[in-house]
Amino acid sequence: MTTHHEPSAAALAHRLKEVERDLARAKKDNPEHVHALTEEKKKLQGQFARR
Repeated sequence: MTTHHEPSAAALAHRLKEVERDLARAKKDNPEHVHALTEEKKKLQGQFARR
């Protein structure tokens, strides 16, 4: 039996800030990563909102 570990609110907030920073950088320097980072940001925001 495996259990799914939900990250803490602090961990989610930290990762969300990292993704936002990476997304801003990607928009300038790495446009091929923008879509993936945007999707990760949406996912993290959804997890954060469910808390």
